Amino acid sequence: MSKKLLLSAAVASVLFSGQALAHNSSFQNNSCDIELDGHIKYYQGDLTVKMDDGSVMTIDKFHNLTVNGSDVSLSSEQQEWVSEYYNRIDEAIPMTLTIASEGLEIANVAVTEVFSELLGSDNDMDASFQTLFTNLEGKLSASFYDDAGNIRIDSAQYDEPGWFDESWEQEFEEELETLISESMGRILIALGTQMLWEGGDMEDFEQRMEAWGEDLEYRLESQAAALEEKGQALCEVLKKADYAEGKMQASISGLDDLNLLDLDGHGEMKM
Repeated sequence: MSKKLLLSAAVASVLFSGQALAHNSSFQNNSCDIELDGHIKYYQGDLTVKMDDGSVMTIDKFHNLTVNGSDVSLSSEQQEWVSEYYNRIDEAIPMTLTIASEGLEIANVAVTEVFSELLGSDNDMDASFQTLFTNLEGKLSASFYDDAGNIRIDSAQYDEPGWFDESWEQEFEEELETLISESMGRILIALGTQMLWEGGDMEDFEQRMEAWGEDLEYRLESQAAALEEKGQALCEVLKKADYAEGKMQASISGLDDLNLLDLDGHGEMKM
């Protein structure tokens, strides 16, 4: 294997970590497709949904339902569906944020270990990468939590439909590519130096790099699999919310245009 191929493999490993993060932060899998159609707000126990006709539905933490500020009288069965809808969304939102945070952490570990192996544990790129991840963690926190740590969601502030702003994902990929480009020269020098340590024995060097890469891949796959399970659990919660939404729409006056969740059980989940 040439030094060029080794370099390509190393950089591909870093980029793969970014793609894995994108895969998990979008909660994609092969059995669930949930699209968010409309605007949702969630803060301090109040869930507010702007419906297709412009009307506003609100469910408070006690599961009281109002439409455009007016209380709606419910039968016991209707109340069950309202409570189910609220509880499932109340459950899904923190699950979403946990998956995003853990996906970012997996990417952090992958990038740090790749460049520590290539450049050494005391390389000055570590500080740049840590700054990148610290900034993204801060953006994630500022976007979805208030100063007291309460979850705060307002989909109207995002450019794309959904309750989850994925602009940080694009920022991650762009800044990571920039850092990789800036460090290419140092990586080439580091690879040449490691070759000298191996006495110019390309085969031994290749075997050592491949063994290290396989170990890193194994550990990342294990973490990604755990994250994928959480994504599937989130999918199941949202399916229940979608079902309850359909029952509310069909049975409660004023909710004819309630269609926040759109479920397709045979595709990828989209937020």
